[in-house]
Amino acid sequence: MAIQLRRGRRIGIDYGDVRIGVAITDLDAILVSPLLTLKNDEELFQNLANLVKEQEPLYIALGSPLHLSGEKSSKSAAVLAFANKVKELLKIDIFLVDERLTTKSAQSQLREVGIGSRESKGIIDQIAAVNILNQALLLESSTNGLGDPV
Repeated sequence: MAIQLRRGRRIGIDYGDVRIGVAITDLDAILVSPLLTLKNDEELFQNLANLVKEQEPLYIALGSPLHLSGEKSSKSAAVLAFANKVKELLKIDIFLVDERLTTKSAQSQLREVGIGSRESKGIIDQIAAVNILNQALLLESSTNGLGDPV
């Protein structure tokens, strides 16, 4: 049984050491769209602050990098540190969402529409963020919900 979702935008983030993919929903959380790719540099947190101020999302769904077994990966600590810093700076709920295979799925999706790996560098992280946010919406609309925020 699906639960009626609150009206408002949601942001999905695929965190990377070099690039951060960002996706967003419409106000009714029906459509998830790729939004932009941010550089993971000294301007990242200001750029995220501007984005959150402009879009006023209900929460951020952040991809949690797990091994196929479900165990935390070596990158899990970096993602959690990033989540805590974003939460502290922006005062917004952040939910970690299992991101296993989202990048592989994004690569497959782009290949299906004729975009190769060389051309996809600018958008692959955004498509992974779309997949993360779609997963978050499925969790949010289930009886279990998204879980506890970071």
